[in-house]
Amino acid sequence: MKPVIRLSQCMIVKDEEKNIRQALNWGKGIVCEQIVVDTGSTDKTVEIAEAMGAKVFHFPWEHDFSAAKNFAIEQAKGNWIAFLDADEYFSDEDVRKILPMLKRVEKNSTHPARPHVIRTLLVNLDDSGNRINTGVQYRIFRNIPKLRYRSRIHEYLDLTDGSQLFSWDAMETLAVFHTGYARAICIEKKKEKRNIFMIRKELEKDPENSMMWSYLGDSLLADEKLEEAEEAFFRATENPDAVMEIDRRNLSFAFWLKTKYIRNSGSEEDFMEVYQKAKKRGCDTPDVDYWAGQWFCRQGSDEKTRLYFEQALQLLDEYKGNDPLDMSGRLTFVYQWLFFFYAKYNRSSEMIRYGVFTLRAEPYEFSVLKEILLLLKREPGEETTASATFGFLSKLYDLSIFKNKIFLIKVSEQAAFPALENKLSLLLSEQEREFVAKSGDIFR
Repeated sequence: MKPVIRLSQCMIVKDEEKNIRQALNWGKGIVCEQIVVDTGSTDKTVEIAEAMGAKVFHFPWEHDFSAAKNFAIEQAKGNWIAFLDADEYFSDEDVRKILPMLKRVEKNSTHPARPHVIRTLLVNLDDSGNRINTGVQYRIFRNIPKLRYRSRIHEYLDLTDGSQLFSWDAMETLAVFHTGYARAICIEKKKEKRNIFMIRKELEKDPENSMMWSYLGDSLLADEKLEEAEEAFFRATENPDAVMEIDRRNLSFAFWLKTKYIRNSGSEEDFMEVYQKAKKRGCDTPDVDYWAGQWFCRQGSDEKTRLYFEQALQLLDEYKGNDPLDMSGRLTFVYQWLFFFYAKYNRSSEMIRYGVFTLRAEPYEFSVLKEILLLLKREPGEETTASATFGFLSKLYDLSIFKNKIFLIKVSEQAAFPALENKLSLLLSEQEREFVAKSGDIFR
C-alpha cells in the first residue's frame, strides 16, 4: 500500500504583511491546508492570509513561542507538518522534492526508529540576498500528539514522553531560506530587543542558566551591543560543568571570538585565551578557527592566518554539528586568501587546489583564473598548444554556455595566452561571433 502524505503548513505571525504572500505561496500545490496563527497583528497580515485561503486563528501573545506554535500544531489535520516562519521559504525546486521525499521516508522507515523530524539545511540571508551562514533546523515533522515545542524562546521540538527523537537527514536535498535576521529587517521589526527582553526575564528566574546567557549573547551581538555580548558569552562559558548542548557550546565560543574580532579590542593574548578555552572544552566547530584566522589576517600575520584557515577547512570537512556556521558564507574569501598566499611563495600545487575551490564557488573570479592561466602557460609546450589548459578548463566550465566561453576568452587575452584564446574562440558559433562583434566586451 502506497503511503498517503497529507502535509499541513503552519506558522505563527505578527505584522507580517510584507512576507505573508511569499510565506504562503511556496506551499500552494503541495499542502492540504495552511494554518496561520496570528498573535496580534495591527497591519494587513490577517486580511491577506484569509484572502489567500489560509485558515486563520488568533492566539494572545504570552511571550512564549512554544505555546503559540503548539496551538498551531493542534489545529493541523495533516499527518506531516511544515512549520516555517513567515520570513522563511523553500525554493521552487525544493518544494517539488518534499512530497516524494516524505513518501520515501514512510516507505523506508520501520518501527521503532521511524523518523519524527526531517533535518534540513537553514540558509540565513543578508539584506542583499547573500548567504550569511548556514545551519540545521527541523522544519518538517510528523503530526503526532507527543511531539511538541519546548522553551518560551529559542524553542525546539521534543517528545513529551522523554523518548528518543529520530531524524531523517535531508540536508543535501532541502534548504530553508531565512531572511528574518537581515540587518534592515531586524531594525524594522525590533526582533533583537524583543528577544533580549524575553531572555532577561528568563535569567531573572534562573541567573545561572548558561544556555540563556548564551542566547542573550547572540541577541546582544546581533543588536551590536558588543561589550555586553562579551560579558554574556563569558557568563555562558564560565562554568565548565554547566549543562549545555554541544552545538550551543560551540556557538558560545565561536560568537565570543566573533565579538572580539568585530570590537577589534584587546590583545592577541586575550583573544587566544578564549580560543584555547574553546579547544579545552572540546569545541569542534570550524568557526572557532575561522575567526582566529580572521583575527590574524587583520593583524597581517600571514603564516598564522594560513594555519587557522586551513585548520578551519579541515574541521569543516569533518563537521557533523547543527549550529550555524559563519564560515560557510565566507568560504570563497578563505579559498581566495589561501590561493594568493601560496601564489606569493610559488607553491603551484596548493595554488591550483585553492584556485579550483575558489572558481567552483565563484566561477567568474577573474584575478584567480588569470593567475592560474599564467601558471599553466609556463608548463612545457603549453604556451603553443594550450592542450592541457583547455582540458583543465573543460572540467571546470560548461563550454557550451556562451557566457563561459566569452569569459574564458577574455581572461586568456589578459593572460597573454593566444593559443588558448584561439582554441576557445573556435567554440563560438557564427551567431555568437556576430553578437560579440556588435556588443563588444560584455565583462566590462
